[in-house]
Amino acid sequence: MKRFVRPLTQSEFGAFGDVIQHYGGERRHRLSIDFCGEHNPMRQAFWVSKVSTATDLPNSIGQLERHPLSDQAFVPLNAVQFLVVVCPSRPDGMPDMEACEAFVAGPGQGIIYRRNVWHAPLSSLTAPAEFFVTMGVADNATNDEFCDLPSPLHIALEGGHA
Repeated sequence: MKRFVRPLTQSEFGAFGDVIQHYGGERRHRLSIDFCGEHNPMRQAFWVSKVSTATDLPNSIGQLERHPLSDQAFVPLNAVQFLVVVCPSRPDGMPDMEACEAFVAGPGQGIIYRRNVWHAPLSSLTAPAEFFVTMGVADNATNDEFCDLPSPLHIALEGGHA
C-alpha cells in the first residue's frame, strides 16, 4: 500500500488531532490536549526526544503505535520537517490501513495526536532534530500499544517512487 505525503494543515489533520501553530490575530492560540481521558490517576510526562538520522522519502513503515489513555504532543525544538503518518481504527480496534494519511509538518508546526489514533513512530526528514514531547502516563496502566503491520506502508512524495 502506498500513500503520498502532503503538507500538514489543520483542516486535513483535524480528524486525528491538532496542528500546533498560531492561528489568527490574537496574542494566544489555546490548544486542546487531554492528558488523562477517563483514566485516573494519570500524570503529565515531559521529555525531549532526539532524532539523529533523517528519514528519506520514499520510506516504508512496518509498525504503528497508539496511546489509549492520553493525547500525545510533539513540538520540534529546531526548524525541521517531520513525517506525520496517521490511521484511524477499524471497529475491531486495529489500524484501518485503507484510511491512512501521510503529511509533512514544516518548520513552526507541532502536532497533537488524539487518544487512540494510530501513528507512525517519530521520524524527522531533517536531522539532527529534537522534539519536546508530552503525554499522560499512569503507574498502573500501559499507555503504549504497538501494531506490526502485515505488509509495509510505503510513503512517498507525489510522483516519487516507493
